[in-house]
Amino acid sequence: MPGGPILLVRAAVVLSASPFWRVRAISSTVEGMTDQGDDDVTGTIELEGELLHLKWAPGDVVTERDARALMKRAQVLSAGRTLPLLAEITGVAWIDQGALKAFAGTWPLARAAVVGASPVDQTLADFYTGRHKPVHPTRFFTSMDEAMAWLRAEH
Repeated sequence: MPGGPILLVRAAVVLSASPFWRVRAISSTVEGMTDQGDDDVTGTIELEGELLHLKWAPGDVVTERDARALMKRAQVLSAGRTLPLLAEITGVAWIDQGALKAFAGTWPLARAAVVGASPVDQTLADFYTGRHKPVHPTRFFTSMDEAMAWLRAEH
């Protein structure tokens, strides 16, 4: 296809008991191929230039099913490229062991910057890197600017 792959995404806003809105992918199409997404995946991942950006809302609970769906989406967005990842975990209530193990595995990442605001966020990130040994370089930051500088630096 001239100009590279085209990604079309249908999305819906889901209201929940929490004050946060959740956007869920209903389906996406890349170069004519349909990928039926999970109906209710916790978290979002977007391509911002040459960066994958993963976000959760405060209070979210992330399961292995969520992790695998987000990783699948990252593969579609990266279109065969290995890209850096910015992961915002501020206020996440829980990320289960299956999700942490999945995130530590192979997916199209050059490196990952995990950004959080509290000591609990840092403890979660430290446990993830210490216990699950991600295959890509991973660092925790409390500053988005520092995280972005590290992601943009040549490694």
